[in-house]
Amino acid sequence: MPGRPDERGFTLIELMIVLALIGLAASVVVLTMAPPGGNARDDAIRLAARVAALRDRAIIEGRTHGLWVSPSGYGFERRIRTDEGPQWQPLTDGRLSRDDWREGTAASIGGAATGRVSFDRVGLPDRSATIIIARSGTEASVVIDGAGDVSVR
Repeated sequence: MPGRPDERGFTLIELMIVLALIGLAASVVVLTMAPPGGNARDDAIRLAARVAALRDRAIIEGRTHGLWVSPSGYGFERRIRTDEGPQWQPLTDGRLSRDDWREGTAASIGGAATGRVSFDRVGLPDRSATIIIARSGTEASVVIDGAGDVSVR
């Protein structure tokens, strides 16, 4: 009775091909994932993307925005006018909220443990700066040049 026209289903070959494709896709995902602890370069890439977003936000809002770096982490803020004069207001939305360094991370900005870089309303920084991130025997730098361009080295 093989080959009856009313039989429906997959052949063994078709199932094996599907399983092989799923296995291949799963291995690609696993190989492209970052290690669980990550390294300094991963943190630098993430920080650089966030700093570039901060610069863009300063341009869009037409208001000075800043990045601060400390031994415990980094955060983003904007300059607002109050009755007492201009003040820094922390940003708390998802992408630009405060972030703590992972355990074992050492960071410095311009050779100091703490510091700030601010972007004016046209996206220019108040100074060039290099943020050095070190962890697990690796080191990476986020460079903010005088034109406001952000890169990882």
